[in-house]
Amino acid sequence: MFIGELSDRVALPTQTIRYYERLGLLNPPERTESQYRIYSEEAVERLQFIQKAKLYGLSLDEIKQLIELRDEGVLPCANLKAMVKKHLNELDYHIQEMLVFRQELANRYEQIDTLLSGSSPAPREANFNGRICGLIEREQDSNT
Repeated sequence: MFIGELSDRVALPTQTIRYYERLGLLNPPERTESQYRIYSEEAVERLQFIQKAKLYGLSLDEIKQLIELRDEGVLPCANLKAMVKKHLNELDYHIQEMLVFRQELANRYEQIDTLLSGSSPAPREANFNGRICGLIEREQDSNT
C-alpha cells in the first residue's frame, strides 16, 4: 500500500510515518520504480504497536529500545515494566511538586484577597506601590 493508504489505516499523518522511518522505528519501505514508498502489513502492525506503546507514557526513544530488543530476539516485557515504573515514579514526584505549588498559590491568593477586599473599589496606590503590580513586587522583595 502507498503511504496515503497506510496513513488512513493507522490514523497517522504521512509526515509522522516518515518521521518514524527517519528515527528507525519503522523499517524502510520498498519503493516502486518511480520511488513511491510501498508498505506492507508489517508497517501497519508496527505503527499500531507504536501508538499503543505511547499509551504507556513511553517516549519514542524508549519504544525504539523495545523494538530493537525484540529484533535481537529478546522479549522486552521486563524492560517495559522498568520503563513504566520509572514513569510512575516521575509522575508521582511531579504530582507532589504540583500539590506544593498549589498550596503556595492558594496562600498567595488568600493574601491578595485579604489585601484587596479591605480596600475601596479602587485600591490606593500607596498600599500597592510598585512599578507594575505592587502585590507581586512585594512578594519578590520578601524573597530576596
